[in-house]
Amino acid sequence: MSPKRVYTDKEISAVLKRAAELQRTQGPGATSGLSLDELEQIAADVGIDPEFVKTAALELEEGRTDETSYHVLGGPTSIELERVVEGEMTDEKWEEAVGEIRRVFEAAGDVGQLGSTREWILRDQTGERVHVTVAPQGKNTRIRLFYRLTDWAVALHAPLTSIAIAPIILQYIFLNLGPFVETGIALVLVFAMHMLARLAFGALSRSQERKSRKVLARLEDLIAVPEETAAAPADRIAAPQPDRIDASLLTGDAAPDHDPADQTREGAQRRRTR
Repeated sequence: MSPKRVYTDKEISAVLKRAAELQRTQGPGATSGLSLDELEQIAADVGIDPEFVKTAALELEEGRTDETSYHVLGGPTSIELERVVEGEMTDEKWEEAVGEIRRVFEAAGDVGQLGSTREWILRDQTGERVHVTVAPQGKNTRIRLFYRLTDWAVALHAPLTSIAIAPIILQYIFLNLGPFVETGIALVLVFAMHMLARLAFGALSRSQERKSRKVLARLEDLIAVPEETAAAPADRIAAPQPDRIDASLLTGDAAPDHDPADQTREGAQRRRTR
């Protein structure tokens, strides 16, 4: 392989992706993922302005990438988010995390643990709707959130499409406008109902994605909080020093209020006066 070869953008992406995969297979202690600072450093090494990396990361956080910019139904039928955070999820942090998840999704859900992996699951009649898992990964913690929206997509699109069918049938029976006109009216009605359902489901999916990202951000913050510094041992805490008391006060040998020499002079003065 020639050291002077110039790689294309696609090849660079493939090489870096493969390098990351190889790193993950080096051992059980190996961790995947890079921080924003590390991504910026890599970008700078290959001639990419780090500011563009920050912008791309922000767009990814807000779900504004090209891969998710258009959906036929108006939004994704499922939300899948994943983060690797430096730190550990302790029992105390997990208890607070569960409270935050319940508050955001407005449901108690089911809390469980399989090995070292903690999970919170919200179920409905059709199965799992929301599934949050938190698992240790070396010195880091991996957070996954899955939110199923398929039922809501069907619930919005099916009724509105059905509403469009009734006028189509009526105009075929009573108006008799001809096949081309009737077909055109039918297509317009179906398209209009589809767009209405698409707008409604799009707004719903964006709202639920914001909820999901809020939960994920809160879990990241909890994991990143360092453990409280342990209290100092009792034998290392200095005991308060008692107030010192003049020993002369205890023996009654308090210092005289007047100098003895002054008393002698006062006595001699009184004798001369007499």
